Amino acid sequence: MDRRRLECFLALAEELHFHRAAARCHMTQPALSQQLRMLEAYLQVQLVYRNKRQVSLTRSGEVFLLQTRKLLRDMDQAMELTRRTDKGEIGQLAIGLTATALYIVFPEILRIFAQRLPEVGVIVHEMTTAEQEDALRAGTIQLGIGHPPLDDPSLACRTIATTAFNIVLSESNPLAKRKTLTLRDLAGEQFIIFPRKVGPQLYDRIISLCQEAGFSPKVILEASPAQSIIALAAANLGIGFIASEFQRLVRPGATYRKLEGPTPYLSLGVAHHADDTSPAVQVFLDAAAAVGKTVR
Repeated sequence: MDRRRLECFLALAEELHFHRAAARCHMTQPALSQQLRMLEAYLQVQLVYRNKRQVSLTRSGEVFLLQTRKLLRDMDQAMELTRRTDKGEIGQLAIGLTATALYIVFPEILRIFAQRLPEVGVIVHEMTTAEQEDALRAGTIQLGIGHPPLDDPSLACRTIATTAFNIVLSESNPLAKRKTLTLRDLAGEQFIIFPRKVGPQLYDRIISLCQEAGFSPKVILEASPAQSIIALAAANLGIGFIASEFQRLVRPGATYRKLEGPTPYLSLGVAHHADDTSPAVQVFLDAAAAVGKTVR
């Protein structure tokens, strides 16, 4: 139904005067009369009684007035909703996260994002980096926070944080007597480390650094997430690799040490389709970049 005709009828119904209604609609009185006649012809009902002295609504006109106000209000809301959706101000984002990203950067990113776009919902899926790539290609997520580099060159990935690994070990382990450790100090220890599928290149980098230090880990126990690694280390089942102080969870029997010398680093990056220019994605990327500057 033509919005302009509805606005003309509303003006006439509220003013009950053709001249004032025409002025309100910024048109001539004959043009307003024509709009009313076309509306009545379309509805096949008479909406207005008019003569030289007065204008009044028919019973049908009174009913239609109520509906006209509702129609115009709904149209305004629909247009506003459409505009805000186009601007990325409302809607949902599906995001894939590795367990490490959930601890180190995501809470701060989400806080900034929620401040900027409070009406955009966020759906979080815990995924490995490889799973995030599959989900991005399938379109089930719009963003992923994982460990670069990615295997798929069609996906864009912006590194936002790089942080050194710390060691978690049992308080009863003799190495706990030292204030800091080197990789060479770990030669005789059983390693507790995240599964290789979580970050293949990072996993291989840790093993490579150990080999450069003159040894290969004798036993590797794979565990995830960080709480599991910390629990196993506290039980003196080996030494664990924990990414930065953000994952230093308090647990009886567990203690933490920094590594000196050649040290493996964890990188976190935000992945997305290179051609995705949606406003909500851009706001999330900006928030991630801001948070990444504070994480080292």
